[in-house]
Amino acid sequence: MIYQKNNKTLKIMVIPLPPPVLSLVIPVFNEGSDISKNLQTIISAAFCGEDKPMEVIAVDDGSSDNSVATILSITQTDHRIRLIELTRNFGKEAAIHAGLAAARGNAVIILDADLQHPPELIPQMVELWTRGVLVVEAIKVNRGRESLLSKFLSHLFYSLFYFFTHLNIRGLCDFKLLDRHVVDTYLAFPENQRFFRGLIGWSGYPSARIPFKVGTRQGSGGSRWSRFRLLGYAIDNITALSSLPLQIVSWTGAFSLLLGIIIGLISLWQKCQGIALDGFTTINLLIVIIGGTILMGLGIISHYLRRIYEEVKGRPGYLIKPRSNRKHKQ
Repeated sequence: MIYQKNNKTLKIMVIPLPPPVLSLVIPVFNEGSDISKNLQTIISAAFCGEDKPMEVIAVDDGSSDNSVATILSITQTDHRIRLIELTRNFGKEAAIHAGLAAARGNAVIILDADLQHPPELIPQMVELWTRGVLVVEAIKVNRGRESLLSKFLSHLFYSLFYFFTHLNIRGLCDFKLLDRHVVDTYLAFPENQRFFRGLIGWSGYPSARIPFKVGTRQGSGGSRWSRFRLLGYAIDNITALSSLPLQIVSWTGAFSLLLGIIIGLISLWQKCQGIALDGFTTINLLIVIIGGTILMGLGIISHYLRRIYEEVKGRPGYLIKPRSNRKHKQ
C-alpha cells in the first residue's frame, strides 16, 4: 500500500490476516435477548476454553425485536463475532447462503441460535473433519416436543421426498460441518431457490453422521412455521430436486387416455349388441375424475413454471444492509 502525506510518499506493507480455521454460521430471527446468552454458550461449548482461530457469523433474517441491537453490542467486546443483517425476512435458506458466502474458515458449521442443535457436538464434528471427512451431519434421534400430527406429517414428507428424489435425508437438519471445498461448490450452484439439506445430500461428498437428541428451544416462543407454510416448503423442496411429478402427470394422462379408449370400446360393443346404455352416473363420475386430474396436472405444471419464472428474473436471493459485515461503531 502507498500512502502520501505532506508531499512524502510512504510505503506500508499490509500483511493479510490468515483465514480462521473454523467459521460458525448462525441464522437469527427474533431470538430476543436470549441471543446473547446463546452465543456465549455456543462459543464456550464449541472450543472448551481452547484459543483457536475462529469466527462466528450471526445472520439476522429481518428480526423485528432487539436481536440486532443485542448482537451489535456483543461485537464490541468479542471481535470473533460478525453480524450480517438482511434487509428483510428472506427465509432461513437465504440466511444460510448469506452466512456461507461471508464465511472465511477452512471448515464451516451451520447451527441454530436457539440451542436445539447442541454445540457440544462441534468438537466431535471438527475431529471427524480433520480425519478427512468433507461433510459431517448431525442427525436427530428424536423429534423433540412435537404433536403426533407433526410427527406424522414429517414422516410423510421424508417418505415422499425419498420417493421423488431418491435422497434419504430423514432425521437430518441444517446442523452440519462443511469443508471449504464443499462450501465453494455449494455457493457456485446457479439457482436462487435452494434447499440446503437436499443440495448437500445431492452433491454426494463423503460424509459422516452424528446422532443427537433435540434440545429444548432457548428463545422466545415456539415454532414460527404454520402447517400451510410447511406444506409449501415441502412442495418447493421436492420440485427443486426432482422432475418426477411432471412425469407422473404424463403417466396419468396416458392412463386416462387408455381408460377412455377401453370405456369407449365397451360402450360401442354394448350399442352393437342392442344393450340399453344407462351411463349418466358413470359419465358424471368420469367427468369429475378427469377434470380433477387435469386441474391437478395443471397445478403441478404451474408450480414448475413459477419456479422458472422466479429463476429467470435473476433477482438476488437476499439483500444485505450496508452497515452489516463490519464492526459496529458508536
